[in-house]
Amino acid sequence: MKPIIKPFLFVFLFGLFVFLAWVQLSNAFPKIPLPYKTSSESVYIDANLSHTYVLKGTDAEVLVNINIKGKEVISTNRASLNIALVIDRSGSMAEKGKLEYAKKAAIKVINSLNSNDRLAIVVYSTNVETLFPLQKVNNKKAAINAVNSLYPTNSTNLSGGLSSGIDILKSYVEGNYINRVILLSDGLANVGITDIKHLSRIAGESAESGVHITTMGLGLNYDENLLTNIAEHGAGNYYFIESPTQLAGIFEKEFSELSLTVAKDPVLNISLPSNIKLEEIYGYTYTRYGDVVKIKMGDIFSGQDRNILVRLRVPASKLGEHKLADIYLEFIEIGNEQSAKLAKQLNFIVSNDSNLVSENENKEVSTREVSLKAAKSLYDAATYYENGDHSQAINYLNSALGKIRGINNSPYRTKDTIEQEEVFNKAIEEISASPTTPESDDGKKIIKEYKSESRQQQK
Repeated sequence: MKPIIKPFLFVFLFGLFVFLAWVQLSNAFPKIPLPYKTSSESVYIDANLSHTYVLKGTDAEVLVNINIKGKEVISTNRASLNIALVIDRSGSMAEKGKLEYAKKAAIKVINSLNSNDRLAIVVYSTNVETLFPLQKVNNKKAAINAVNSLYPTNSTNLSGGLSSGIDILKSYVEGNYINRVILLSDGLANVGITDIKHLSRIAGESAESGVHITTMGLGLNYDENLLTNIAEHGAGNYYFIESPTQLAGIFEKEFSELSLTVAKDPVLNISLPSNIKLEEIYGYTYTRYGDVVKIKMGDIFSGQDRNILVRLRVPASKLGEHKLADIYLEFIEIGNEQSAKLAKQLNFIVSNDSNLVSENENKEVSTREVSLKAAKSLYDAATYYENGDHSQAINYLNSALGKIRGINNSPYRTKDTIEQEEVFNKAIEEISASPTTPESDDGKKIIKEYKSESRQQQK
């Protein structure tokens, strides 16, 4: 037997040595990540300039309209969801049956989930409680029983509920799952962290980790500025819900969008040469790292059409073609879980020919800026009204309305600008006729309705 054992032992030891050497060698070099996809079957991006040509010697501004579309995708297999429902159970939720409507809306969501989805239910008043720990929805009855056990009590520790919902989902960010905290509140945050900047920072860090936040303000007594900022930095949606009877429909709308997601965690990057100055990005918050601007957009769903307008100031001293910006959209495609990067390079041309400049102006992009500035004026008017300055609110609305009418009397009117004109007419009528103070129910409704409308128009 010895002559057989010795050669076998030698081969075994030699093989082990080769394997260990290979492991050591492979660890000595960094692993090459899988390359980005440079095309996508689910997302489309394009960009148009207001002025491809600018006149030499002028202080030139160029608008860039970046259009991002979620392509229509017909699929029976939707993305799986990680949802944390964070529900206000403070004492005010007893009014007008708000908590009962919230329960019905939550149960409707539960019944729409499947066994691959995960759900957590967090409730907050003075204290925070996890009624239903995050788990796959295999037992809907248990989740519904948890919701039905809710009753109103005490104060509004919104920050505690928000942080708890975020922390629960952060530990389960993975693969093909869409991660969303849905925060419902009807009152002012009066326990825990109440500072808007601090809570916005928490929301921004959550979005960076892949957990997005939707906020729902119920009734007339919550802080719309706080919930808007949390949603904006959390890359989610914000809803003003005047009546609790609307809750089920809003929950259904949010769930429908999540179910149709085709790209998650999208980040729009705008890389600018050092001599190009960023003046404004309309309707979106952003962070800047040197010459690169990053916009966390929120998940993209099938059929969605987004336009992001950027205003740049460009040097016009040297004739010829110059780089304006490199734009690239990074996201994870639902279904194959591969990272994708879609890129666009934009250039502008400095010319001595003023006719060439005017003839090549893209009026659709230029008029879109007029519409977005009008949308911002709607928010400003609501703020002036909130501060008791009715006349300044009306002045802002009338000025913006005149510009919108100018668009609608031109070939560049759109369905959106026609609807925008209707909103401004209604706002002028309501604020002009309102003898009430901003602290009244009618006044609060005006403020919340038009701040919310302004945000929607800017998106």
